[in-house]
Amino acid sequence: MLLNLREYHRPAVEGDGRELDRVLALLSRPGIHTVPLAGGDTLLGSADPAVEAVVDLQGLGLDLITEEPGGRWRIGAMVTRATLGERATLGERATHFASASHVGQIIAEGARRWGGNVQRNRATVGGALAAAAADDPLVVALLACDAHVTLYGFAGSRLVPIADFLPHRADLLAAPALITEIILPRAERPTGAGLATVARTPADAPIVVAAAVLAFDSDRCVHARLALGGVAETPIRLPVVESMLEGRFLSLGLIAQASARASELVNPTGDFRGSAEYRKAMAGVLSERALSQAWQRDT
Repeated sequence: MLLNLREYHRPAVEGDGRELDRVLALLSRPGIHTVPLAGGDTLLGSADPAVEAVVDLQGLGLDLITEEPGGRWRIGAMVTRATLGERATLGERATHFASASHVGQIIAEGARRWGGNVQRNRATVGGALAAAAADDPLVVALLACDAHVTLYGFAGSRLVPIADFLPHRADLLAAPALITEIILPRAERPTGAGLATVARTPADAPIVVAAAVLAFDSDRCVHARLALGGVAETPIRLPVVESMLEGRFLSLGLIAQASARASELVNPTGDFRGSAEYRKAMAGVLSERALSQAWQRDT
């Protein structure tokens, strides 16, 4: 609950195309601390006493998933985790991204592996990126997939690679700017992807997460991405490990070596859910699982 909340705004599309500018004008007002309200999952749970006004984003048409010519996918910032997770359950009858590639599958899996049904029905993709929880499998999957974040500010829209957005998101959003959509690039080659998590129980949030995306040309790995969550303040990529795989013909031994290197590279902080040593060990174990899944899914 936001105890000091005194204003609620809900702009809507009015036909002049300036609804996002009106949101920014509200967010940039001096003298009253105003924040965007997406699903409210993180904001309301924070009980931040500094928040005095909210701008509800539900009426702005940011809740669509669309495919562009050429195969790029746009995921609106207000798409809920439930909607994104359900995209993998429609099977071959649908043409959307989640049934079309393993990349889409790990994004749908990442959306599902977080909270209960009620939480997933209100939590949004944009909210997940704004919060960038260290152990969020959806953010980890998007990072492995080289997603781009579309930010709208007073100067208009711009695309920011998610790897650049995550560590600088507080400054980028304070401009002010709004996350309006997430863009998934088109896969140019045969691609496999994998997502692996560990948690205390199936209903708990993950302790450590690994996501991998591998693209191949005649059985040779030409593109590798490995992202980890739960081992740093926000999800991270491991370019050193990726370079061990790119340009190589993969084997179980090479994947094991790369995964061991992943464990060596991370320096997590422990808490009541998992010690630093446990998280470090799981980084290697889950990297191997995710990379193996990605390799096997391409074969």
